[in-house]
Amino acid sequence: MSLTLLSCEINDFTKDDFSYGWTNYIQSTSSDRTIPDTIKNFYKMDASTLAFRIMVEDSFMRENIVEINENIVDEIYRDLICIYNTKKYNPINLIVDKYPVHTRQDPSLTRLILVVDTNQQWTQAWRNGNRLTGNQQIDNLILTYDLQLGNQWFFSNYHTLISPRPLNLLALRNLFKKIDGVIDAAPDGLIGDGNDIVFGYGRSNRLFTFKLGWGDCPAGCMHSHYWEIAVTVGEKVKFIKEYGDPLP
Repeated sequence: MSLTLLSCEINDFTKDDFSYGWTNYIQSTSSDRTIPDTIKNFYKMDASTLAFRIMVEDSFMRENIVEINENIVDEIYRDLICIYNTKKYNPINLIVDKYPVHTRQDPSLTRLILVVDTNQQWTQAWRNGNRLTGNQQIDNLILTYDLQLGNQWFFSNYHTLISPRPLNLLALRNLFKKIDGVIDAAPDGLIGDGNDIVFGYGRSNRLFTFKLGWGDCPAGCMHSHYWEIAVTVGEKVKFIKEYGDPLP
């Protein structure tokens, strides 16, 4: 069954024209010029997280490619901005204002935890709070990816390296683990459950599922509510459906 695309501009509609089930696509825009930087940064991280999830479906890329594909990040970011720019309509206003939903960053794309052998001389630099160690392999990775040394752990052989931009830390950990003196390395992670966005490709559009979770989420959310939204390459947005527990 084909879907009819509206050619009219988004401003041709009023807030009450659609409610929990739009009959057509609405023309939107990926322009973010009027969006606050804080909100843009949230959606940029969301886009990086969703691009990372696509990337790690390929086992070679998951284990070997540190950089996340910027073209995919940009594509998803523009889609998310298109959705944000339809927030005058129900229920998009709930997703972006009342219950702002963003991706769950597990594993982390910015925080890498390393366990090191404190008998190695180069590890003394980190214990002293110095970013560079004198170990050429370690320092090359730090400089290549602009990694910063995080706060000290209670355990002297645990250290955190922080990236200023999202990276595939599953691949980066493998590079560190090849270095003498690195006992283990892994991206930081989260416990429990929480809000999230799931992304997928349709035949003629891109599909987003926004999940709101609540109720003891550190142990696994007791309640969840979902919204499904489609975006076309022509920056048209369609609310598809919502389901789950009644909203709090």
